[in-house]
Amino acid sequence: MDISQLLQPEDIVLDLNVSSKARLFEEIGRRLQQTHNLSVDLVVKSLQDREKLGSTALGLGMALPHARLKGLNEAIAVFVRTELALPFDAPDGKPVSNILALIVPERATQAHLEILAAIAQLFSDQEFRNKLRTCATPQEVHQLFATSPTA
Repeated sequence: MDISQLLQPEDIVLDLNVSSKARLFEEIGRRLQQTHNLSVDLVVKSLQDREKLGSTALGLGMALPHARLKGLNEAIAVFVRTELALPFDAPDGKPVSNILALIVPERATQAHLEILAAIAQLFSDQEFRNKLRTCATPQEVHQLFATSPTA
C-alpha cells in the first residue's frame, strides 16, 4: 500500500499550533474542507466519535485517528505535525505530535484495515519516525511516505 497516494502535499500540515485534541480535529476538518470539499462538522464528529471508543494514539509520539464518513468514495489522509505535543491517552502515556488522520468511506473494506496496519507499521519504525521529525516541508514528508516500504 503506497500511503503517499492517499496523502498529497496539500494534505500535510507542519508545526500546527493547537492546544488540544479537539482543536486538532477541527483543523483536520478545515483542511479536508479546503482540499476535498468535506464538511468540517462531519469530519470532526466522525473523528471524535471514533476517539470515544478508545484512543487512536499508538505511542512514541504518534497517533492514527481514523473515521468512516458517509458519502466518501475513497480513503483520504491528512498528516499533521504539531508545534507542541498533545495529550492523546497514548498507551505509553507520552503526548503526541505526529498525527496521520485517515478518513475512509462508510462501508470500509479489508483494504482500509490494511491501510491502517501499514501506517501503524511505519509509525513503529524508529528510523522512519526520526526521518519524519526532521522533514522541513510538506513535500519532504510526502517523499518520505512515498519512498518508505509499507506492507
